[in-house]
Amino acid sequence: MTIKEFKLNLIKTIFLFIIFYAVIFYFINIIFITSLLSFLLIEILFGSWLFKNNFSSIIIPRNITKVWNPKHYKSTHSAMYKRDHYGLRGDYKKISDIEIVAIGGSTTDERWIDEKLTWTYLLQEELNKKGIKIKIANAGVDGQSTLGHMYNFDLWFNKIPNFKPKIFLLYIGINDSAVLFRSLNSNKFEQFIYRSDYLVDIKKTDKFFRFIKNNSYFYKIVKVIIGHRAAKKYNLIHLTETWENTKTTQLFFLTKDARTSELLSNYSSRLETLINKIREFGSDIIVITQSVKKQNILFNCLRLINSETKTVCKKKNIKCLPLDEEINFSQNEDFYDDVHTRPVGNEKIAKYIADNLGKLC
Repeated sequence: MTIKEFKLNLIKTIFLFIIFYAVIFYFINIIFITSLLSFLLIEILFGSWLFKNNFSSIIIPRNITKVWNPKHYKSTHSAMYKRDHYGLRGDYKKISDIEIVAIGGSTTDERWIDEKLTWTYLLQEELNKKGIKIKIANAGVDGQSTLGHMYNFDLWFNKIPNFKPKIFLLYIGINDSAVLFRSLNSNKFEQFIYRSDYLVDIKKTDKFFRFIKNNSYFYKIVKVIIGHRAAKKYNLIHLTETWENTKTTQLFFLTKDARTSELLSNYSSRLETLINKIREFGSDIIVITQSVKKQNILFNCLRLINSETKTVCKKKNIKCLPLDEEINFSQNEDFYDDVHTRPVGNEKIAKYIADNLGKLC
């Protein structure tokens, strides 16, 4: 091969390499630009940049109907779980018909209990028997605690048209007691779960980032995924008919030391913030404490949470129904695991609340 031929081949090779990498670079740019445009389009359509009341940006279970044969309580028919377009359970016809809304975690959501056997539906029936014709919506969200309840008013309830309930029932405690338990065993847990803009003063320099977080669709998606993984890791979500990790005979004994007092104070702050948000929403509030089986590992944590709940209610002049003191649950008959109640337990809850609500409605 002559020097001239060598140079010619080298030029051809270099030219082919340039063409090859130019084509690759072109397609990479096409993919990048397409991905970027798709990202921006999805962000604009599903975020809250243009439509401040864009319901599509709310990450809650909606438009769901599930049917199965219940194994955890005696039933001759299948059970149904439904959440409508707005993410609510209930047999109301119009949103404006709803006068009472129940807020809580899986013990309110009751996804493994038939529509007409949940304590919220049975409560509605009990009130109807007393001549109080009223519609109750179930807004329980599996794994949600007081922090999630606060976010509901910014990311969910305020986006539902004509949604002006007279009363919010807060059936709270169990998930916050789980957080208390986990936080006492991990310093990072409470910071991870309960880091919230509601509880700190926002500096002026943070306004831009707060604006992004409040409107970004993908930020909300990532936050939900991270939160879901954390809740699953720490057994705060109810994915099956039984919550196996709550079944234990080993009680968690604790003393009210400095760390416990700090965590309880944080819970009180969250509850007070939630109460303020409901008042700003224009609704009255009734708080209901919770019970678990006495052998449950969270029993003593829940006792402290319930005590703190009653203190906050007294301070904020809120009606509190001490269900944990006044209902004598059967440990074997009323629960299908250590935390969640069967329909027979729901009947007791519904009657207890109805007897107290009847005096107020």
